[in-house]
Amino acid sequence: MKSTELLVDKLRSIYFNLVTMDPEQRDRDTLQSMAEHLKQVLPISYIGLYLFNEWRREYEMCICTAHAQSIPCQEQNLAEDVMMDKRIYVKTLQDKHISLLSILPNRGPKAIIVIEHKLSISMEELNIVMEETEKLISILQLKEQRWERSRSYLSELTSQLLSLTSRKKILSEILQGLKTLYPELTHTLLLSQDTEVESGLPVKTIEYSDDVTKRVSTLAFISGEVQIEEQYKETCCSLYAPLVGKQGVYGVLQVISDKGRYIPKIEADFIAQIASTAGKAIENVTLYEKSNLLVADLKLINDATHKLNSNLEMKEIVRHMRDQVIDVCEASEVGFIYYNGDQKKRYDVLTGSTAFFNSIAGEEFVEYILDHPACNGEPVFKGNFCAIDDFPYQSVMVIPMSHSGTVHGLIAILHQTPYFFTFSTFKLLQSLIQHSALAFTNTILKDKLERAVITDFLTKLYSRNYLEEKITDHMKTGQRGALILFDIDDFKTINDTYGHHIGDEVLKQVSNLIIELISKTAVAARWGGEELAVYVPAVTIEKGVEIASSICKQVEKYTNPSVTLSCGVSSWKCKLSDTVSELFIRADKALYEAKNIGKNCVVKQLNEDAK
Repeated sequence: MKSTELLVDKLRSIYFNLVTMDPEQRDRDTLQSMAEHLKQVLPISYIGLYLFNEWRREYEMCICTAHAQSIPCQEQNLAEDVMMDKRIYVKTLQDKHISLLSILPNRGPKAIIVIEHKLSISMEELNIVMEETEKLISILQLKEQRWERSRSYLSELTSQLLSLTSRKKILSEILQGLKTLYPELTHTLLLSQDTEVESGLPVKTIEYSDDVTKRVSTLAFISGEVQIEEQYKETCCSLYAPLVGKQGVYGVLQVISDKGRYIPKIEADFIAQIASTAGKAIENVTLYEKSNLLVADLKLINDATHKLNSNLEMKEIVRHMRDQVIDVCEASEVGFIYYNGDQKKRYDVLTGSTAFFNSIAGEEFVEYILDHPACNGEPVFKGNFCAIDDFPYQSVMVIPMSHSGTVHGLIAILHQTPYFFTFSTFKLLQSLIQHSALAFTNTILKDKLERAVITDFLTKLYSRNYLEEKITDHMKTGQRGALILFDIDDFKTINDTYGHHIGDEVLKQVSNLIIELISKTAVAARWGGEELAVYVPAVTIEKGVEIASSICKQVEKYTNPSVTLSCGVSSWKCKLSDTVSELFIRADKALYEAKNIGKNCVVKQLNEDAK
């Protein structure tokens, strides 16, 4: 048998024994035994084994057999030899031979064996040592036990994360796992703006900037690909692994190594897998939360629509909608603006709107919005509203109420804080208001029909029957009240002189002045022909006379052609026996007396019991 074949058999036998005799033996001890056996097989005085450290990208001594003198391994020389592809490098110094063997195993780290020998060793023998040692290191799979643990950890982590429904728990598990696997590294999660940042964790919001460091993280976030930043002067390396899901990127995992300049590719790939798993888990939670929100939104819209269509009065509908809007977006002010088609006043602020919309600033805002495209069905969504000087609200949402292609009004929603409302909230409110528009429209049409029944078409005052009903109801619950009957003096002359058209205009002028001058609690009605009536609850007859006198003066001053009024005033008290009919009779007698004594005056008629 040739010497080379014998050497192969010996080395294989030795190496086989090394890897099978004690499975629990540490890899470093196995390599130390390998070196000692090589010294017995070949005329070797010193063996040094240098393993390649991928974190530092340099060779580091792993074992040596010298006790006194050792040959230091010059990093630059080794690197130069590897770069020149010299698998075996032999150098003679005086009476010593130094051989360097480049070990490139199929698995495990690459290495260099430095051998010092006095007697010459053939190139063929060195080649056998190199090849068999490569096989040994491949079998040992240095560091492979860690990779097996890492793969097992990744499998368990994936199963665990994908079953979680809390973003905070996902982030905690990721960071805890990284701390266990890479205690020497610094880990930070940079999350996107729309991903909630949890307190108590090394989590930050990703920043978009031209700054060098931030630019790398931004590139990883935008591209969805791992980015590695090597900073030679600071002797550290940063890795940015995107948290990628199927539908987007949710942030970036930042890993910083300050113990070396590089992060090995295999480590970078593994960290990227962890980041990808985290991205999918965050996406699952996000989709789960969105589905829950969608279900909640649909339930909100369904409940609100059902409530609004349950034959509520307009003020109840507005109040319910206002409360719903405030619950959804924590609005400071909510206004319901309905177009009434009147030339003089284009809109009504519906009862139930917050107080701001009945203020001067609120009216100015509504007037501005009425000239905005929102009146044509275009919504408004502003986070920095500044169209009106000194306007106290910066977050503004204006959503038209439209049905069957017609815009009937709008809902204005305000908050002092800039960019307070989210776009998702805006879309939800759009849907809610769209579904509610029919209920609003139907209720307002119903109110208009009911008002038409109880309202005089020409003067827009209430009907005589409605007035009688209101007085009857008030006499059951109130303490007192005054009734004023007006008659336009010489109204027939106005009709004969100017025509009935002008006569109608005079009636409307007088009616409008009465509406402007009486209180909100008073009720004005057309009594018949040119006779009008006003009932003022909770006032004395003297106050009724005062109100009547004021109206007479304003009518004479502001009608065209100018007319005067004759007035009769009566009153009632709860302690005196009285009826609605008797109240009207007394006011009518007073009016008749005013006509007889010369018109354009006010006469009162007291209850007989009160005299």
